[in-house]
Amino acid sequence: MSPVPSSRPPVTDLPESERVSPHLGEAAAFIDRWVRRTGLIQSFSAQRRFRRARCVDLAARVAPQATCPRLQRTAAWIVWFHVLDDRCRHPRGEEYAFGFGVLPDFLPTDGGPTPPARTALQRALADVWRMTAPAMSPAWRERFAGRFRELSDRRPWDALVAGSALDLVEYVCGCELPPSARELASFRSVSGAATAVLACDGAGPEAEAETRAGAEARAGAEAFRDALRDALRGALQRFVAEAARAGLPPAALSAVSAYAHALALWADGRLAWALHGGPAGAAAPEPGGHRPLLLAEDVTGVPVDLLRPRRPAPPPVPSTSGSAGTALHRGRE
Repeated sequence: MSPVPSSRPPVTDLPESERVSPHLGEAAAFIDRWVRRTGLIQSFSAQRRFRRARCVDLAARVAPQATCPRLQRTAAWIVWFHVLDDRCRHPRGEEYAFGFGVLPDFLPTDGGPTPPARTALQRALADVWRMTAPAMSPAWRERFAGRFRELSDRRPWDALVAGSALDLVEYVCGCELPPSARELASFRSVSGAATAVLACDGAGPEAEAETRAGAEARAGAEAFRDALRDALRGALQRFVAEAARAGLPPAALSAVSAYAHALALWADGRLAWALHGGPAGAAAPEPGGHRPLLLAEDVTGVPVDLLRPRRPAPPPVPSTSGSAGTALHRGRE
């Protein structure tokens, strides 16, 4: 992936399809190292398939205004959720023997130790949590980890992925919503509208169920995308307006405004990415539009001590070095 020129106009002045972070190149290099270091990618063929999945391109579109470190860590979360989704949609009988049910244990809210990682998926989760959690408040960490605890035994994981993305928007923009804003009725509408956007693969329900000519399919996909985007934008406008009417303090109103702006960019980027091909070169979509990464044979079903990379792993990234019990302050940006 080639980086975006730094001389371009501000992100928000660009057409939706061109809103890509200028840190794309750095994020791609970071993720290439990270997936090998954590063991998520264990072969050259898997690495090629992973790059064609364009997870980093998705991150650069949903978080175009994030700082470079925050984009890198957001990309790591997106990669992790893509791998989890791929693995859960292609389950094998032994998946619980390798610890899917204990994933919440790898999100210590106090920076304490985690269990020994038995799989690459567990190890990557502990690592990305160490990179992310220190920048956020205890309340955010409890909410994020609580979502894992609540949904750890459910399949599929769609609700977890969508809910976690809403939390990651706060990380991307560096503004956490205060409890008073989260209690507003309009925020529940925002959550519902955003979940619909995050579940969209670029095609409407009818386009997924029927075979259409290319031009008609594209038109239907665009109309469906625009309807979802308009619904979310309307919900965000009502959220900002209700927060103002509720008399929230200036700091809270500023956080609401920043969050609404970041979530709108996230939704636009998600829809643009899906409409312009999603995972390029991935397998043909299954019923429902899912495009598997086909990494399952390389990923989570293998204990960590049996992982054998085909080439030496690069040196650890300084911000993530240390054991699984490293204190939260070790992950500061």
